[in-house]
Amino acid sequence: MGVYAYIIYALDHNIQIQRQLYQPIVPLAHPTAVMLDSAATQLVNNRQVQAFSQSLFLNGGMFSHLSREDRIRTLSALDNLSLDLYLLPSPFQNNAGLIKFVVDALNRFAMFGYYSEWPAYGTTRLNQPNNRKLEYFPLTWQKIGYPGVSFGYRAFRGFLFTMDEVEGGNENRS
Repeated sequence: MGVYAYIIYALDHNIQIQRQLYQPIVPLAHPTAVMLDSAATQLVNNRQVQAFSQSLFLNGGMFSHLSREDRIRTLSALDNLSLDLYLLPSPFQNNAGLIKFVVDALNRFAMFGYYSEWPAYGTTRLNQPNNRKLEYFPLTWQKIGYPGVSFGYRAFRGFLFTMDEVEGGNENRS
């Protein structure tokens, strides 16, 4: 299970957009993919990046026709707002704040998806957090030497100092 599945899930379930007086969670995976393709198309048309004749991914858009370096250039152009924002899809059209937020989120979600336990939840990964179960030990945990879940990290384990130590110990006071 790839990191891409986590990014899609996070974009669809974790970002709220202000809509007048309420903040609904709006699925953003598809609009984000369209935004990346639109940005890549702008850069290809301006000859700032070069597209391969075939996509690196099945049924991929223009963004997937780019090399890794050119995909980074596309993300950088979005982050720097150096594209025509009017040509981007809704809800990103002329919305600089959302564009910068989502481009930053793509980077963060990639790290979270890679280093978290989410892929190891397997078939339960889409369940509510309380209903997820680790089905195997995550490969990334093995790579970084993380020992695994310890039930009780969140439990109170006592104070580090006694009140006497905080107040100055058993010193003679004058």
